[in-house]
Amino acid sequence: MSLHCSKFGKQIQRRQLDLPEYAASFVNYKALKKLIKQLSATPTIPAQSSAGVAQNVPEAQAALRANKEVFFFRLEREIEKVNTFYLQKEAEFSLRLKTLVDKKRVIQSRTVTSSKAPANYVALFEGFQQFDGDLNKLQSRMKELYLHRAVEVQPCFNRDVLRDLSDRATTARLELEAWAEGENIHFDNTRPADRVFAVQPFGSDEEDLDLQILQSATAGNLQTLREWTAKLQSSPDARDRATRTFLAAINEFSDDVLAVLLESGLVDIFAEDDINERNCLHEAAISGREFVFKSGLAAGVDISRSDVYGRLPLHYACIHGRVEMVKDLLGAGSQTVDVMDHDNFTPLIHSIVKNQLACAEQLLQNNARIDPASESDHIPLNLACQYGSLPIVRMLLERHARLLPDAEGLYPQHMVARASQSPELLMILKQHGADLNQRDKLYQWTPLFHAASEGCVDCLRALLELGVDADVVDEKGLAAMYYAAWEGHLECMLLLWSPRNEISSSQRPLDVFNGVKVQEPGPMVGSHMEDVEPFGGTEIVDGIPDLSLPPPIIPLRRYGHNFLDKKVFVQIMFDTGTGGSISFDQAGRHPAARLTISSKLSDLIPRTIMLPIQEDSRLISFQIDNLDTFAVDFEVFPTFGSKVIAKTVALPAVFEAEHSSTGSCCLPLFDPRLRSIGQLRFAFQVIKPYHGDPLEITHFATYWKATSAIDSEHNGLVTGSSLSGDHVQLFVQLTRDRIPVLYPCFTIEHHGIEIPICHLSYSQFQAIGLERGVDRSELVRFLQKSAVDDLAQAHRLLASSFLSLKDVLERLPIGVNVNLSILYPSCVEERALNMVSLADVNSFADAILTDVFDHARMSRVQTPEFMRSVVFTSYNPNICVALNWKQPNYPVLLCNDLGQIRDLARDIGSLPGVNSSGRASMSIKESARIAQSNNFMGLICRSSLLNVVPALVETIKELGLVLVADTSDEIEPSEHREVLGAANAMGMVEWAYRMPDGVNGVMKANGILRFNDTIDM
Repeated sequence: MSLHCSKFGKQIQRRQLDLPEYAASFVNYKALKKLIKQLSATPTIPAQSSAGVAQNVPEAQAALRANKEVFFFRLEREIEKVNTFYLQKEAEFSLRLKTLVDKKRVIQSRTVTSSKAPANYVALFEGFQQFDGDLNKLQSRMKELYLHRAVEVQPCFNRDVLRDLSDRATTARLELEAWAEGENIHFDNTRPADRVFAVQPFGSDEEDLDLQILQSATAGNLQTLREWTAKLQSSPDARDRATRTFLAAINEFSDDVLAVLLESGLVDIFAEDDINERNCLHEAAISGREFVFKSGLAAGVDISRSDVYGRLPLHYACIHGRVEMVKDLLGAGSQTVDVMDHDNFTPLIHSIVKNQLACAEQLLQNNARIDPASESDHIPLNLACQYGSLPIVRMLLERHARLLPDAEGLYPQHMVARASQSPELLMILKQHGADLNQRDKLYQWTPLFHAASEGCVDCLRALLELGVDADVVDEKGLAAMYYAAWEGHLECMLLLWSPRNEISSSQRPLDVFNGVKVQEPGPMVGSHMEDVEPFGGTEIVDGIPDLSLPPPIIPLRRYGHNFLDKKVFVQIMFDTGTGGSISFDQAGRHPAARLTISSKLSDLIPRTIMLPIQEDSRLISFQIDNLDTFAVDFEVFPTFGSKVIAKTVALPAVFEAEHSSTGSCCLPLFDPRLRSIGQLRFAFQVIKPYHGDPLEITHFATYWKATSAIDSEHNGLVTGSSLSGDHVQLFVQLTRDRIPVLYPCFTIEHHGIEIPICHLSYSQFQAIGLERGVDRSELVRFLQKSAVDDLAQAHRLLASSFLSLKDVLERLPIGVNVNLSILYPSCVEERALNMVSLADVNSFADAILTDVFDHARMSRVQTPEFMRSVVFTSYNPNICVALNWKQPNYPVLLCNDLGQIRDLARDIGSLPGVNSSGRASMSIKESARIAQSNNFMGLICRSSLLNVVPALVETIKELGLVLVADTSDEIEPSEHREVLGAANAMGMVEWAYRMPDGVNGVMKANGILRFNDTIDM
């Protein structure tokens, strides 16, 4: 509970930084947490079963009840505060939307005859975008959680109100866009009451005339403009029309045109737009119009007026890098230098974010505030480090900026490492007193952790050269090396690796997810230590002891895994982040939205993903009946709204998977008027069910693995498995005619030419074998007589036997278990070797499974009491996914080459007994995700990596995965002393190949995969 609260609290702090104007209305998490700590000092109430019960139990219970009342009184006041805030916001948003919709109706009531929309259309459209942005701040995920849990029980602002406001705003914006382009479309007829309105008598002809006059003046016809201003003098609304025309002209028309308008004396230079509330100084700072800017300043236009975003002209001058304007504005009133807009951005913060160095310099010369005034303020130095602005960082430090943590708990040195900025920034910060071993307040990470986790090699190298502590651990007891390995940053791992690691004892790893230490196993199965609770050993509520039953002793067994019987498995993969799978032509057009994925042609449950797509929602899987009719609809909605703002569809042709089981697709996104407004990109994988007859589960036993049922915190932990003993490794791939054969490399050299195996027919493959002098009969004799006793020799001989998988399985004694290592190239390898005849993943897997299934059926007839154990392994995740989804009988293990000894000790060039193709590395995070989401048996990882980062063992097994240590490139010191040289003198090799604590098996250099007889934690 405390860990979830801690995470929730950190999220609240982060949201307060993102939403500064709402900060005062957030739940005061810190105060509630402090209160809990104070109240938890209540006297302990002993369990009723304990001997010698204290006499003061009633007093202790009364104290506990009193403390609970205090806490819930405070909590209810906090909820009331948030409640009041939401009710105020509901009224404010409803009024704002009504105003915007009324203005829209007025504009639409005019007949537009020109091709150009009225000038105030732009301001109104921006008003709707601003409304959407503000509404999104209320409907962020944190708010969604709060609304769902607390507010919905009270009669106030709820989900329906949010949806209604969002839908009305979206509809109005879509109609306004359509109208501006000459289409009179009404998307919503559900609110007839709102549609009854009196059209104000607006001179549509006058509006058109004003626009035409301006356009003619642009062509150099200033005389027409002068005549128009003269005629306008007699008009009753002359000042309004001239002012409106002037404000609209600032962005687009020349100084000459603007001068004529000003000379007429009709323009109210102090006027503000009634939607975006900007005056001429705002517009001049945005567009860079020096003439208008000087005229506005000379006339005394107020420089401290804020627009609808809370921004002054000075903010816009800094955003757009107008240095001279910044000087003039500061000269006219330096009191504006620290004014914050609605995002809590001062002009200095805008200059830093937009990297406007000269503007920042001007602001600092005018004593801009460099340290935050409150906890919710952005910190200039931290942002400058995040954006990597070296000169601004120097200027701030020269002015003695303090080194402070932001609302997320990160100091400037953490920001540099996390954002992968220049290591020079770290040097400067150190010179000004920054502690490079400083722990952040988020996860107790030093800058080293951020650099390792993000893969920032330069920062990591600089930190190590500056002598930071490389062995420091975070709040979960994990070192930086763990996160580098988890994320798969090999170069960072190599930098963090040093010989001193070898002498550190293999400590018991820590639980990466819960942050609690794994207890040493006790003398009995049922004896395990409980976490100490604040109120004593037994958790008691109102004096009632915990009545939960003791946990069962028998672990839970899971037989086989989910597989495709008749259905087809389709997985869609998105890229994460803002520049990921979904992009709109106008950046920032839909700041908050959700993507709904559905299929009208099949009975699939629609899936919803929040945008931008996050790591935990980038994969969507379907199991469908018919690939020929499978189409996927993608629809984008406002976060809480129900009005579609963009949609597209992937037709069945995309997923047909005739020549490849994987692919990628890019589709246009259309708005409700069928205009293309962006694009959607995704990759996909299609796994079809096994094409033949699968093994009947009633006749052929599946493998099983058992998970812990004793410890609720570790109930995914693998504690046992049907896999045991030795399995001989056979390298399997397909010939051009789809016959599974044994050969360890993708290509074979024939008369000096490298030929891919997949380009050879089976007969050609056998012919090459005969030419090389392979004695087939001698080999078969060895298999039948000696293979059981010498698996290592069998592994070596079979690798170069030029036999088919079918022949080997038939002739290998039934007592020899096999590890079928499937060689399937990555896309890069396939292109590099020009493997044009390579079978697609589905056909490849089906061909291998057919031989394995046929052999199993034949074995059952010949030796019904005994079956050969078969395990599939591969470095290619796609073939692993296919093999696993097509059958439930045999386990699949995904291999990962990350952290091999050749990486960690460059002077050791060791290789396994039989060199093979296809070895590949990926992050431990990615391999664990693939294995867990596709129900693999487990992973095979390098023993050298697991010895360097022992905590990975616990992490992987916590995910319910079997873990095998790979020592397949180990060399025998007695045989290869000259290869080892000095490295072996240090004991590095023996250390790297030491069996890591807690692994479930080992893959040896001699080709033997050995599982522990009992997989016991």
